[in-house]
Amino acid sequence: MPPRRQTAAKKAAGKTRRTADSNEAVPSARAVVRNAREVARNARQAARDIGERAGRTMREVADVASEAAREVAGMASETAKGVAEMAGDTARNAIQIASEGAQVMAQLAEDGAKVAAQLAGDTAKAAGQIAREVALQMAQAYLRKSTLTLPLPESLLNKQVRKMVQDHPSVDHLTVYCGDDRLTVAVDGHHNRLVYTLELEFDVLECRISRHERYLRVRQVDESLDAQFRQSNIVASWLTRQVGRGAFYVANRLPTRSPVNMALQDIPGVSREGPRLWRIDLNRTELADLFSNRTWMVDKLLSLTDLSVLPGLTTLRDSRELLMQLVNQFEIRDLRVRPGRIEVLVGINPG
Repeated sequence: MPPRRQTAAKKAAGKTRRTADSNEAVPSARAVVRNAREVARNARQAARDIGERAGRTMREVADVASEAAREVAGMASETAKGVAEMAGDTARNAIQIASEGAQVMAQLAEDGAKVAAQLAGDTAKAAGQIAREVALQMAQAYLRKSTLTLPLPESLLNKQVRKMVQDHPSVDHLTVYCGDDRLTVAVDGHHNRLVYTLELEFDVLECRISRHERYLRVRQVDESLDAQFRQSNIVASWLTRQVGRGAFYVANRLPTRSPVNMALQDIPGVSREGPRLWRIDLNRTELADLFSNRTWMVDKLLSLTDLSVLPGLTTLRDSRELLMQLVNQFEIRDLRVRPGRIEVLVGINPG
């Protein structure tokens, strides 16, 4: 067969085979489509089933989760309440413990402050006592080697000497005036209707003060008398004064006992040593009590303005007891009559 025909035959045979194959493939494709559809339906069914199961599962999981959440919330609430109660009890206990601790600490602090204050007070007292003892020793050491002058005022002197005339009803008043080494005694008295004022002036010649004797030696330098009758007229009073002064002057110049001598010798402790010379024994007069009374000396030490006159006096002034202890050791060394006062010189026996 020629080549051209062989080629055509081959093409016809191939076409025939493709047609046969097409006819055989059509049922197969349909079956495939059916199978695919079935598979799709199955898949959808399976998907719905899976979705339903998943929904049920999710709902169950959600219910379980919700129940679990409620249980957890309840447990959490109970736990919180328990914790809160525990915290409240703990806080109350802590506050109570802190309060009790604060009270204990406050009491301890108060007791400690009291003890510290007491110790400080005791220390201050001890230091003050030591300072006063040292001041007392300083004053004693000074007075063993020197003297201290204490002024005895006229007022205190007169208060004491007036006790000397309390038993003399004819004496109305007695006053002593102090000058420079001079004593003036003024006596106001009466006798029936006659009233008088007698003035005597004495120079102080000697003052002896020791353990064994205390006396003054004085010289009478002047005397005067002023007398008059009560309820008399002016002329009678003038004549009485003039006559009284003259008679008194003459009587005191006679060698016989004069009225002044008679009056002075009647005073306890006063004795005549010579013409117009007198010795006054202080131990036998009211003045002995005055010099033995140390209270006025303590008062004078407290009233001194110049504290440098006695070492330690600044500290001793704070204790009247120590001042009295010091004054009780005083010995009167000398007396000086000065205007308005008697100066008393005191010291301490070195032995």
